[in-house]
Amino acid sequence: MKKLLFVEDSLIVIKVIRRLLQENSEFCADIAESFAQAESFIKETKENYFAAVVDLNLPDSPNGEIVDVMLKNKIPTIVLTASMDETLCKNLMQKGVVDYVVKENRYSYSYAIKLITRLSRNHTLKVLVVDDSVVARKHVASLLIRYQFQVVQASGAKQAIRKLVEQPEIRLVITDYHMPDIDGFELVKLIRGKYEKHDLTIIGLSGEGDAALSTKFIKNGANDFLRKPFNQEEFYCRVLHNIELMESVEQLKANQYFDEVTGLYKRSVFFQNVITKIEECCEKELDYTLALIEIDDFKDFNTIHCEYGEPVLKKVADLLNEKFESFYTAKLNLTQFAIFLWGNSLDDCHMQMNDFQDMVRDQGFAFYNEIRHISVSVGFCYTQGKMNLNELLESSEALLLRAQEAGKDIVLYE
Repeated sequence: MKKLLFVEDSLIVIKVIRRLLQENSEFCADIAESFAQAESFIKETKENYFAAVVDLNLPDSPNGEIVDVMLKNKIPTIVLTASMDETLCKNLMQKGVVDYVVKENRYSYSYAIKLITRLSRNHTLKVLVVDDSVVARKHVASLLIRYQFQVVQASGAKQAIRKLVEQPEIRLVITDYHMPDIDGFELVKLIRGKYEKHDLTIIGLSGEGDAALSTKFIKNGANDFLRKPFNQEEFYCRVLHNIELMESVEQLKANQYFDEVTGLYKRSVFFQNVITKIEECCEKELDYTLALIEIDDFKDFNTIHCEYGEPVLKKVADLLNEKFESFYTAKLNLTQFAIFLWGNSLDDCHMQMNDFQDMVRDQGFAFYNEIRHISVSVGFCYTQGKMNLNELLESSEALLLRAQEAGKDIVLYE
């Protein structure tokens, strides 16, 4: 859990912040009501603050001194201000704050939390900056680092291509137009020969005066274009807009294949993967197994405690991923999960299913101040390359039914 520091002297605002934090399990926070208390928190905390949200005008810090303290301690800082004064906002950005939020209504504080969540996501995103000018390249890199991106730098197009090959996790390329080896247009075309727009975002930059540059960049495959010198806030808006658009496309694609609640394969995708894997196992003479898992009495439980149903499903799914990360797992319906394993002996499969049952039993769920435990029944069919998917399903379903009729919390196999 990432730790935040809020510095605010208004009791009403503090209440709003506390409520917003209760809705977000990713963060916990220290809340200081004065400049002095904030300094004390910084000195006493044993871990670094992930970010800070500070009121610009405090009783013991009327001229924004709190901002300087945060930046001195290298804490990414978002400023709350009652004024939209252009000079003030420009000065804040030049100092190095992440952003400023005008305290107009309660949605301003929601925006601040949303911005911190964005910073947290950026921690895992890698950006490649391409420019032959060391000064320009480092300037863009410093802006990205302020927003917590991982930054990779290249002095030209050829080096950029090497970086992309070496670090395929790069998700955004920001490239200048004028470079000595290959210009920005040609670099974009080379990148687009391998990466689609929704897989790798490209933003073009140029300080030249040709008005057609933006059109040329985008026609060559760039997602966006920004003319230098650019305003910092516009730069961040363009970068974040393109990143979030890419993430939205990824989420749409993921929803086609994965269950929204558990993150496991959907039924149809799982079965298609299993059919393909069975063919491969038969060719390589590998044994394979289909297991069906049912959460015991879940329908009755979910009818009474529907608000707890989803957390239980997520936890069972997490345990499946933990135990069977090398195999295919799926959520087939409200209460039933499936696993397809290959290359394991019958004894290995039996032991793994028993281990999984133990993992589920060991989980305690807090329901109305009472810790309760759940169990699962398992039916699995093991074969040495002699059964198709329909036969595996029919056998596993029959075994699962027998396990439930025999008293539940049982593993039966064939």
